[in-house]
Amino acid sequence: MHLTPDEQPVVRRAVAAYREVKKKEHGGQYQGATADEILDELNLSPARWTQLAAFVIETAEGPTQRKR
Repeated sequence: MHLTPDEQPVVRRAVAAYREVKKKEHGGQYQGATADEILDELNLSPARWTQLAAFVIETAEGPTQRKR
């Protein structure tokens, strides 16, 4: 996915936040900014926000392993 120079650092922060939430999912309440909140900083169109959110999840989760 092509990211603009403005999007690159925000997406990196969103990926880090997503991973942190996943890590602490069972360890209590998370107090930091979520990936959604970080992406909102860009004031994107709903379509672009959705694209970037999917990219953040894909990047944070790694490649999916589908069963056939």
